Formats: sequence, structure tokens, C-alpha cells
Amino acid sequence: MSNQTFLRFFKRQSKNISQFWRQFSRNKLAVASLILVLIFALIAIFADVLYSYDFVTSNSLENALLKPGETGTVYFQEKDIEHTFILGSDNYGRDILGRLVHGARISMIIGFVTVAMAVVIGGILGAIAGYKGGLFDTIIMRLTDIILSIPTILMSIAIVAALGNSFFNLLIAISTSLIPGYIRIVRASIISIKDQEYVEAARVIGAGDFRIVLKHILPNITSPIIVQSTLNVGSSILSASWLSFLGLGILPPKPEWGNMLSEAREFIQYAPHLLFAPGIAILLTVLAYNIIGDGLRDALDPKLRR
Repeated sequence: MSNQTFLRFFKRQSKNISQFWRQFSRNKLAVASLILVLIFALIAIFADVLYSYDFVTSNSLENALLKPGETGTVYFQEKDIEHTFILGSDNYGRDILGRLVHGARISMIIGFVTVAMAVVIGGILGAIAGYKGGLFDTIIMRLTDIILSIPTILMSIAIVAALGNSFFNLLIAISTSLIPGYIRIVRASIISIKDQEYVEAARVIGAGDFRIVLKHILPNITSPIIVQSTLNVGSSILSASWLSFLGLGILPPKPEWGNMLSEAREFIQYAPHLLFAPGIAILLTVLAYNIIGDGLRDALDPKLRR
């Protein structure tokens, strides 16, 4: 690629990004949600800097059920230290804020990894079904219909119960429930554009199917995939939380928002702050991703731009 070609490409992409941001920034609520998600992401990245993992997983029963703002003595790294429990402590004397911080890391990993797995697998199957058609389309779509006929919660529980309770199996269970959606989106998008003139022109000059799909079709169907992926990150975090709440996801003492709620439900009358912290964290995260998804849809879809 020559310097002039690269410069033209860079200017064109810069213009597209600028136009997208101008459209997206009109939705102030979406921008605020994006900032909130970035804050959660930074907290997840620097969780070990903010709180030691050993500190938030070690029991300190003498500090059990402290109220927000109370101070206790914690034995950590072979010495007693005074520690203020900003959001209080749980029934094992563990710092709730610290567990929220490390729980954010687990939730973000689950959200992004499950969506990435679903996009790759669902995108490939949807591309085959939409571009090839015929028997491939029939088999893939009938399997998709079978999966969609099973309630998401039931299928996730069945997968985790069959494969065993582990972090990797949790990822498989959640991503499996997301794959059919991407198959349908990619298939429908490819069917709508595979007979366009520029695709026919690529066939005429001898381009192979893989090159046509990768270079000429996928770049034109990324908008619905991006919007759906953003929405699914929030739903994946929510799914992981209720699976952990049921004892089928991340198990204590590992910090995860769902198992924090599960442990706290026994003390709702005596220490309601145990429920508020993880519950609000789940609510804000899922809501933020949904609002960002709506903002992306308006910014990326010309039919919905106002």
C-alpha cells in the first residue's frame, strides 16, 4: 500500500469515526453509560492494585456483618491492620467493596468472552447458511430452531449440570444460548446483500466465496452485529449472576456478584447492605450496556438516525 493510498484510507476512516461519534454523542444517556462501563472496566483491570485478592477471599469472622463505614482489625500478611469497611463486611468478615471490585473483573471477562465465542461461532454458521443456502441452510436453521425452543435458563442449567461446575463450562453454557441470535442476524444480513451488484462483480472477476464473504459482505453487516454484541454483554453478565446465585456458576470464596447475592439472602433482615451493593452493581452494568446498545443502533443504522 502506497503512502497516498494509506493516507486516503486513514482520512476516510477518521471521517467515518468522527461522523459516528457525532451521532452517538447526541444521546447523552448513552455517553454517560459508556463512561460508567469504562469505569467498571478500569476497576476490573486494576482490581489487584485496589484490593489484594487474598484479602477479599480470606475469612475474618470477628469482623462479620459490619455496617458500612465501620472499622475492624484484620490479620493480613502476618500482621494486624486497621481497615475501614466502606461498604461493610459479609457474614465471613470479608470486605464487600473489595469483593465487588474483583467481582467486576470476573463479570467483565464472562461478558466479553461469551459474546466473542458466540460471534465467532454464530457468525461462521450464519455466513454458511446465508451464503450457501440449500441443504446447509436447512440443517443449520433447524438446529437453531431447536436450540431456541429450549428456555435459556433451562439450557444453561442443563449444560452446567452435564459438564460440571467450572468457569470454562459456565462460559460454554452462556455462549451457547447466544449463538442462535448471531446465526439469524448474519444469515438475514447476508441474504439481503449477497445478490448486490458489487458482490456479483467480485464473482465475475474470479473472487472465491471465502474472499467475497470476508472482504465484500462482512464489512457491510457489522453494524447489527456490534449492536447485538453490546446488548449481549449485559445479558451475559446477568446470566452469569443468576447461575452463580443458583450455585451453578462461580462458587465462593471467589468473588462474583451473583454468589454475593446468594450468600446475602440469609441476612436480608439483619444486614440488607449485603444485598444492595452487588444488586446495584448488576443493575447499573446491565442497564449501561443496554443503553449503549440503543445508542449504537441509532448511530450506526441510517434508518434510525434522528
